[in-house]
Amino acid sequence: MPPSPTDRILRLAAYLGEHRRDGVTLDGIGRDVPGYRDDPGGPDLDRGSAEWEAVRRMIRRDFESLATDWGIVADYDETEHRYRLRPPFFSPAERRDLIWAAAAVTVAGVADGPAGAIGSKVDDRAARVVVAVHDLVDDFRDAIADGVPVQFDYDGSTRVVEPWALGVWRNRWYLAGGDRSRDLEMRRFRLDRIRTTTDGTALTRMGTPGTVTVPDWFDMDKAFDLDPNSWGHDAPLEAQVRVAIDHVPAFVDEFGGTVVDEATDHARISLTVRHHEAFLVRVLGFRGNAVVEAPPELVGLVRDHLRAVAGNGAR
Repeated sequence: MPPSPTDRILRLAAYLGEHRRDGVTLDGIGRDVPGYRDDPGGPDLDRGSAEWEAVRRMIRRDFESLATDWGIVADYDETEHRYRLRPPFFSPAERRDLIWAAAAVTVAGVADGPAGAIGSKVDDRAARVVVAVHDLVDDFRDAIADGVPVQFDYDGSTRVVEPWALGVWRNRWYLAGGDRSRDLEMRRFRLDRIRTTTDGTALTRMGTPGTVTVPDWFDMDKAFDLDPNSWGHDAPLEAQVRVAIDHVPAFVDEFGGTVVDEATDHARISLTVRHHEAFLVRVLGFRGNAVVEAPPELVGLVRDHLRAVAGNGAR
């Protein structure tokens, strides 16, 4: 049985999300998204044929429905002939208000996930995006608003911190602030690593409200960008990586980059590398499903590391 129109449109939205960076084509949608063709997965249709025109009109109508009924907008690139999901945008004030509101709101009907997770629930009746915050977000939010230092147990040690901002990276909630035991050096603390005592408390206020001042140099966006490739200081190298096709979404989610070539079983992804050691460790985590092809400096780095590992194993 073919999917219902609503199911087809939601699958189109999911397909756009999966290809957020490289975009999608009309042929790709017709081939990969059920509901548009009688033979999904078959070869591309002949452009201009009656079947191709019918699929094109259906997809265009669904794009209009996504925009008008669901608020999901895809932009068309005339040069590349690809559709890309328009990214959501929140100003710093809107993002702060969203976090604060989410800390005080419970959404019924959505299954509980891991603490601090960010996710969504979509069904035929409505699309609901849910921000599930960690239990401590509300307490830290109040401490930030009041400008008061806090004390908590973090990974087995007691910290006194001047809280500056809350943020999320890779589905984890973090506090950024000045660590008083380190001359107010900026530190980030994962909320799920803060120990809660047996009486249910996790943080204690340690001063008078209004005694915390956020430094002028503090940048909240940079504070919660924990990707070493963003802040690495190695000489930038333009890398080419051959990635098994099933691992392309995970690789792009991990590193970013641009798909410059795609075949049946693999894609070639180009990206700028600014932290060579971190790049090496993360690429090897794909266990052969990502192979560095260029430049020679990175290829040599991977080869030397693997030789060292093999040598240690032989010894």
